[in-house]
Amino acid sequence: MTLQDVAEHAGVSRAAASMVVRGTGRLSDGTRKRVRQSMETLGYVYHRGAATLRTNRSGLLGLVLTDISNPFFSSMALGFEEVAAAAGFMTMVTSTYDEADRQDRVVQTMREYPVDGLAYAPSLGSIAPSMSVPTLAITRRSQDGSPSLRLEEVKGGFLAADHMATVHGARKFVYLGGPEGAVPGEERVEGVKQALSGFAGAQLVGVLRGKTSAQGGIELADRLLSTNLSFDAVLCHSDVIAYALLHALRTEQPGRDPVGVIGFDGLPESALFNPAVTSVAVGPEEMGRRAAQWLLDALDGNVQSPLAPMEPHLEVRGSCGCAETETLDVIGRSQLTSKQR
Repeated sequence: MTLQDVAEHAGVSRAAASMVVRGTGRLSDGTRKRVRQSMETLGYVYHRGAATLRTNRSGLLGLVLTDISNPFFSSMALGFEEVAAAAGFMTMVTSTYDEADRQDRVVQTMREYPVDGLAYAPSLGSIAPSMSVPTLAITRRSQDGSPSLRLEEVKGGFLAADHMATVHGARKFVYLGGPEGAVPGEERVEGVKQALSGFAGAQLVGVLRGKTSAQGGIELADRLLSTNLSFDAVLCHSDVIAYALLHALRTEQPGRDPVGVIGFDGLPESALFNPAVTSVAVGPEEMGRRAAQWLLDALDGNVQSPLAPMEPHLEVRGSCGCAETETLDVIGRSQLTSKQR
């Protein structure tokens, strides 16, 4: 069954039928409906592989993440797919589990399909992929200095620590989670140290590294609560780790003095936790949308490099000790209502 057969059955030209299957051109809704009905009646399936040979475009964008089960990356994928689909592209998504060898394999698969553009979260210890199509590193810096889309991590760490020290008088801080050697975690810790330098007696008493996952959060919480560390504030590498820690504090040490907890990510689910989780947020869906748009612009020859880092803000809820919800700008010291102070 060919497209010409479809065109004859629908009573339109082959060019018009082609516009319908590709979603282009100026055709009436009635014409498009008639062509689609003929396609269904005749059992015609558009051969996208043949179209790839004609146009030198596959209509695919690749998205390589460390772990799609992580809610942060799941939200990012949704934003990415939203923009890609609006432009007529399908998204091929896969996970590396932060393994350099697996990144090499999945990137090779992306080449073979081939994808028209690639956004990837660099795995620890990996090298930058060599691609002949637009390529963008996300969440972490690229290993070769090529374009990256990242969060202002230092500012995020500063914002969280400054809020706990200024508003809640916290002085003994722990940073919980994040892979050993990963730049985002190191930069957040640097931001924490910068903030604490402005408060007498404030110190970072511990940094515990671990996997950014539900199970990793459970293990990190157990490790922290089994130490002899004295702390009154915990800044978690992700909202998921914050969920695990808050659960452990409530069930394992219900009688201890209050501990302020802040996560990173800004997941929508954080507003539903009890207590609702205060979080340094950038909006993972927005990061996904920006990544997809950058690839689409690059395919059209409009490359913006370097990209400006995404600015975080603090979504204040109950886990830090505040009674009200307020979004705080990352620039400058925390500006809170007199009631919160």
